[in-house]
Order: sequence, then C-alpha cells, then structure tokens
Amino acid sequence: MSKAASADQLDLFAQELDPLEWVPLDLRHSFRWADNGCPTHDMGLKDWEAGQSYGKFLRKYGERRVRDALRERWYDRMCAPNRAVHFSVGSIAVHPRMFMLLAVVRRERKVVEYVQDSLFGE
Repeated sequence: MSKAASADQLDLFAQELDPLEWVPLDLRHSFRWADNGCPTHDMGLKDWEAGQSYGKFLRKYGERRVRDALRERWYDRMCAPNRAVHFSVGSIAVHPRMFMLLAVVRRERKVVEYVQDSLFGE
C-alpha cells in the first residue's frame, strides 16, 4: 500500500459504529474428545457470527422460531458429519480457568478421518 493510500484510510477509532446487538440466549456447545474416557465439555459460545445470526433470524422468523433456526444453523448444519469443526477457545483475565468458545471454524470434510497415535508410543 502506498503512503498516499495509507493516509486516505479512515481512522478506526473515529468511525461511527453500530452498537452490538444483545443476545438474550446462552448459546452453548457440548462436546467430547475422541478419547473414550473424556467427560462431556459444555462451553458458552461467544462467536460474533452467532450473535449476528440471532439478530438476523429474530427479524426473519420472529421470537417463536429463532431458537429453531439457530439450532439448525449452528448445530445441524455446522456440526454435521460431513464437516470438520474446529473451535477457538479462550478465557478472560478475571476467570483464567473458565474457558469459552470464541469462534467456530467449519470446513467440508474432504480427507480420510485419522486419529493420531500417541506422540510417545504409549
């Protein structure tokens, strides 16, 4: 990018931004690792896209169907067997041992499923 083009960019902090829409639902994912001894993990989903989906579906379907639309999008379609789902997990400083799902990345599963053996030959 040239210096002139750089100077023409808007100041990120001087822009008028729309306020984030509050999502009154506690969006969560429950999952287990492939290990049979793994207990079920249940984490809150704080993904920006999920919040935007809530607003869109609320306007499109109304209060009565918004939960069904979210479930269909964020569980049935995104976590379908033909998808490889990856979560970005994080915590906040005041609760460093409490984790939450910050983002969901899902791609179509196009590779043969493989479970990694132990790194240490156990």
